[in-house]
Amino acid sequence: MNILTGSTMVFIFIGIFSSFYAVMILHHGTVVDDIFSLFFWSATLFFGIQSLSFMLAFRRSKYKYGTTTSNSFIKSYREKIAILVPIYNEDPDMAMTNLMAIYSNTDSLATLYILDDSTNDSSVKIKEISDKMNATYIHRIDRTGYKAGALNNALKNFVKEEYVTVLDIDQMPSPDFVRETVGLLDNNPGVAFVQVPQYYTNTDASALAEMAEAQQFIFYEILTEGKSVLGSLFSCGTNVIYRKSALEKVGYFDETNLVEDITTSVNLVSKGYKGLYYNKKLVFGRAPTTMEGYINQQWRWSAGSLALMPRIFKRILLQRKYSLKMKIDWLATSTWYLFGWFYLMFLLAPILDIFHVRILVMNPYVYLVAWVPYTIILMFTFIMTHVDKGAPLKYVFYNMAANLVLFPLSISVTLSVILKKKKPFTTARTGGKLPWYKFLPQMVIMAAILTASSILTYEGGFYNYVTAFWGYFQFLLLTPVFILNRTPRESSMDYPVFKDY
Repeated sequence: MNILTGSTMVFIFIGIFSSFYAVMILHHGTVVDDIFSLFFWSATLFFGIQSLSFMLAFRRSKYKYGTTTSNSFIKSYREKIAILVPIYNEDPDMAMTNLMAIYSNTDSLATLYILDDSTNDSSVKIKEISDKMNATYIHRIDRTGYKAGALNNALKNFVKEEYVTVLDIDQMPSPDFVRETVGLLDNNPGVAFVQVPQYYTNTDASALAEMAEAQQFIFYEILTEGKSVLGSLFSCGTNVIYRKSALEKVGYFDETNLVEDITTSVNLVSKGYKGLYYNKKLVFGRAPTTMEGYINQQWRWSAGSLALMPRIFKRILLQRKYSLKMKIDWLATSTWYLFGWFYLMFLLAPILDIFHVRILVMNPYVYLVAWVPYTIILMFTFIMTHVDKGAPLKYVFYNMAANLVLFPLSISVTLSVILKKKKPFTTARTGGKLPWYKFLPQMVIMAAILTASSILTYEGGFYNYVTAFWGYFQFLLLTPVFILNRTPRESSMDYPVFKDY
């Protein structure tokens, strides 16, 4: 793994340097060629930074993560704990099932707070369930701040406990969730929160749910472990227990951003706090099963993260007190949702080639010495990191495909953030199938890539064959768009728990 990590880093820099060398030294094209080559070089630099951050996180996860949580399981607790469950227009049957699981965590060591911001008639049943559980039920009419506002309202006016657990209503914790995580806060005064993974158990509902789980795998099995070791971990909004006194010092949850979890984490990091990641499947949740719900989720995450970029640059990247490793990690995190623009450059390459617009026209020797090893090693390490962590190989395909399928969303979100356009708050459990015209950008680019790659194959030549090969590969990665928008099946996780006889 050391050799693999080292060689990956070497060829990342060689790939980036060869791109610059091809543009500045070897290139003999037109001005149009130069413009697109500059964009392509920028894409290479972007993915080089992302790959470097990923490999460093993997190495920390592989060799150092285990020592940070060795003393985590403690049966005792120091003070009573609050469990906060935000709810907004949820299915009452699903809410009842999950609240029963959450209630099993309370017993005598925690107080359950149900924060119901619903605007429909589901509030009636939620209130009935809350009363039966002897939970504190809080219903807001004014939804200021959305989820963050609901949490802050409870923290400022109702919650007295020092440890505050946040669980989304689509999550089902195991009975030991609170008991195991609170020990890490007890033993580490400088830790503001402890995060456990989000593990989807409804992957039998649709291919989309399975793809979402694959994305969660790479994040929770590799990236978060590495971030926990480095001290750059951010909380993920649910399955997390906070220290209330730390939240008080940053003004509680940040209500200025759609992703209140990451934003609040940045505020905590800038105050000297850090988070710990406890990688044990203690909470079981639901993946989005419809494209509309999935797009809602990804749009919210993308828009919130991109809007947070200036704060990350100001408070972390431009501050001397943070290490280079920390800055690389936060740079990769803050810029990731720009990926659509850079994937677009790769998608356009075969199309531009048939019009004789050459991107990075380099001689075959530079390509074989720099780009072929760069590409092969990055692909190999991406596969090996999945295998090392026990992921099925289809997760590799899903993770690569997800980013290409979502490239139009990344571009549209970027423009929305720049133009400061807002979108109503929605959850991942809303909506159903999307009309097919919503996928017109993907289908148009697929048709164009397939046509261009076929023409290049017919014309022949070294560069044409290379470009055509990558065109076919990207076409393959885009094909899941035709199966992700299907009507989901009922998951075994959602079979009725309470039956009338």
